[in-house]
Amino acid sequence: MRRLRTIAQSRGRKNLSNYLLALTLICGGMPAFAEETAAPEAPDQAESGEVRGIVSSGPGERGLSLRFPDSALWLDREDGGRTLALFWPETETPAKGALIILADEGENAESGLTGALARELTHRKFAVLALGLEPPRGVLERILERQRLAPLAEPEDPNPGASSPTTIDVLAPEAVDELEADYRARIIQELVAGAAELRKREYELMAVIGIGRGSNHAVSFAVDQEPPSALIWVGPKFYPRDGSQLAETLATASLPRILELSSSDEGEQRKADLARAGVESFSLQSVGSRASFLPRNGKALAGRISAWLKADSRQ
Repeated sequence: MRRLRTIAQSRGRKNLSNYLLALTLICGGMPAFAEETAAPEAPDQAESGEVRGIVSSGPGERGLSLRFPDSALWLDREDGGRTLALFWPETETPAKGALIILADEGENAESGLTGALARELTHRKFAVLALGLEPPRGVLERILERQRLAPLAEPEDPNPGASSPTTIDVLAPEAVDELEADYRARIIQELVAGAAELRKREYELMAVIGIGRGSNHAVSFAVDQEPPSALIWVGPKFYPRDGSQLAETLATASLPRILELSSSDEGEQRKADLARAGVESFSLQSVGSRASFLPRNGKALAGRISAWLKADSRQ
C-alpha cells in the first residue's frame, strides 16, 4: 500500500510540474503575440514620412532629416503644411549663385540622381537647395497621365471604388480640376518657399532644375513665378497635356535660357516645336542612353550644367 501511495504522489508531482511548465510557456509567449498583433496599429514614422504636427509631402522626410541634420530645412508652405528640403552650400567661395533641384516623382531630396547632382554642383561653387517630389496616386495619377477627355454622361459599367479611366470620366469636371490644381499648387508652393529661403540667405537664384517628372513643375514655377536666369530639364518626362502645350507656354514667357539634357528622340522634336513657336532661348544636349541619368553619372551631368551656365556672358 505504501508503495502505491508513493507512486501516486510521484505521478502527482510530475503532473503538477508539467502543468506549471506549460503555464510558464503560455504566459511567456503572450507578450510576443501581443506585440505582433499590435504592430500594425502603430506604423513606423520613419517609413511613413510623417512627423506629429507636420503635414509631410515628400517620401521618407523624417528619416532624411535625421540622416542630414545639418542640411535639413523645413519649409513652410502657404497652405499651412511643411516640406523638407536639403540645402547644400557651396564648397568654395564666393558662390556663383544658387540652384533649386526638383527630384523625379517618388524621389526625396537626396535619393536617385538628385543627391548626387546636388553635391557635385556644390563643388562647382553653386549652393543647391533640393526638393523631393511626392508622386500622384490613384485617380490623380490617371488624370495627369492622359490627355483631358470630355466626361461621359452614361458610363456602361460605373464602379465608384475603382481608379479607372471610367472613374475619371464620371467625375465632375470641377472635381477633376480641383484634384489636379491642388497637387500642382502644393509643389509650386514648395518651390516658392525654397526660393524665399535662398533669398533670405542672400543667394541669387540662377536656375531651377527639374529631373524627370519634376520638369513639369519646374516649367510652371519658372513661367508663373519670378523667372530665374535659367530653366533646366534633366531627362524630362512631361505629362501629355503639359507636353502638348509646352511650346505655347514658353512662347509667352520671358525665360532667358532653357537647357534640356536628354537621352531620347523626343528632345529633337521638342526643339523643332519650340523653334516654330519662336522660342530662341532653348538649347538641347544629348547625353546618350537612359543609363546616363543614374546617380553615378551625377558628376558628368553637373559638369555639363556648370559649363552651360558659365557660358552666359553675365557670369
